[in-house]
Amino acid sequence: MESSDPGVHRALAAPARRVLLAALTEAAEPLDSRRLAELTGQHVTTVRHHLTALVEAGLVRVHRDEATAGPGRPRLLYTAVPAREQLAAYQELVEVLALGYGTDPGARAERAERAGREWGAAARPQDEVPLVARVMAEAERWGFEPELRADGTEVALHGCPFLRNAERHPEVVCAVHQGLLDALAERAGVPGALRLHPFAGPRVCTVSLVVRED
Repeated sequence: MESSDPGVHRALAAPARRVLLAALTEAAEPLDSRRLAELTGQHVTTVRHHLTALVEAGLVRVHRDEATAGPGRPRLLYTAVPAREQLAAYQELVEVLALGYGTDPGARAERAERAGREWGAAARPQDEVPLVARVMAEAERWGFEPELRADGTEVALHGCPFLRNAERHPEVVCAVHQGLLDALAERAGVPGALRLHPFAGPRVCTVSLVVRED
């Protein structure tokens, strides 16, 4: 999929379309617009409009339901493209967003870290879950392959889904992840306890736990 098409950026920039794409990605079978309207709480006409944009962007595929062929308008079924193709589109979007953080490296990092902290502050709470377990769970949710190191005070982050973006704009992409970790530590009641070390090894970053939990 050629994800540099500006239609991809427009499609992913709309929250309602991201919700539809998520619903299709999680679905076990193709869905029609009415079912998607039920799942997402959107009006069916609005859903059809958004689906058209997602199809044009190459994020969703559509085909006629041959099983219900007959008089009248054929039922259309929608499926999300494979996750690998979706990721390419998100990588392009991250590249565009990174370019919008200004030109001064320090200011770019500060703005990006603040954005990550605000985003992380809105995440679901994980009461009674040890901090290291929260880091592991959140890292998986962000698309990494986390590995807990033997002493339990360091998490290695493999398989960064935005490695190319991070190599080009570390002061933005890595700062966002630091902001997310800051929010995670603050929610756990230990501000500043998590420190990201970008590119600590070949294709791997690490997160160190500054304070050890009992």
